[in-house]
Amino acid sequence: MEAQRFPEDYDGIMAGAPAAAWSTSIAAGVRMVQRLSDPADYIPDRKLPAIQRAALAACDQLDGVKDGVIGDPSQCHFDPQVLLCKQGDELDCLTQPQIDTLKLLYGGAKDEKNALRSSGASMGDETGWKDWIIGMDPLSSYGVRYVMNYFRYMVASDPKINVLTADPNEMLRQSVAKNSADLDATNPDLSRFAAHGGKLIIFHGWDDPAVPPGNTVVYFDSVMKQMGSEKTGSFARLYMVPGMEHCFGGPGANTFGQYGSFETASGPKYGLFDSLENWVEKGSPLENVVATHYAAGPNGEIKPAFTRPLCAYPKVAKYSGSGDINDAANFACVAP
Repeated sequence: MEAQRFPEDYDGIMAGAPAAAWSTSIAAGVRMVQRLSDPADYIPDRKLPAIQRAALAACDQLDGVKDGVIGDPSQCHFDPQVLLCKQGDELDCLTQPQIDTLKLLYGGAKDEKNALRSSGASMGDETGWKDWIIGMDPLSSYGVRYVMNYFRYMVASDPKINVLTADPNEMLRQSVAKNSADLDATNPDLSRFAAHGGKLIIFHGWDDPAVPPGNTVVYFDSVMKQMGSEKTGSFARLYMVPGMEHCFGGPGANTFGQYGSFETASGPKYGLFDSLENWVEKGSPLENVVATHYAAGPNGEIKPAFTRPLCAYPKVAKYSGSGDINDAANFACVAP
């Protein structure tokens, strides 16, 4: 929003998991809330591990290595139908209504004209959905409470409004009419920010259960379409982080200097904030950003478990085919 509306405020901006399409993405959650509120359609959290195993079995090796992380979930075409229960409702399978719910969660929300208004959740880290999407019961997740209270207090100004019985398309219309002008930051024209000499780095975890990561890709694509890929590359970069949840955490390499003191294992000169600083002060971003996954060692000490190159969109990290799979040096950023 700063880059779009107040382009001269900052010379450099780093935006993590931007909830740019707020009025549409949170309205898209109405269908999710309604679906999950039905006990027959609800997917209990104890079934999430089975879903994750199936998704990883289908797509984990798309980047050339089996490591428990889907490198580019947008290229994963896992079909939830393979999880259909054959012998009754069990923990390692889904009923047909639950499969239909899962397809909705993956597929995102469309409006009455079948236009996609918000992307869905990514495949490969479904156990990370527990707090934000699934909750301990149908109405307890953070996402459900966000949606319900948003419409109660920021759209309708009526605490008695019932999202469970509302028309999703009408909720979308009201959300856009009431709040898009104030809350949305989807203008692809960043020409004033570029003319100011500003530099913009956006990062988003592919496994973010809170803010749909696909929406950030859609926005960045719209900037490149509006301004041209070459011009966009002169002042803006997007990094989609495999296996990272909401700004941090998750099974992937999720530490890359985005919080200053949380450095990558390769040192501060390989961090994303350092790349922004270098871009603003010296005229060029770092080309070798490295991300690290830290884990507890045998004595409880926190140490690097593996590293990966962090690739500027649309490039993705691919394993070279030889060498230690835990070392970023054996991966390269290539066109998808």
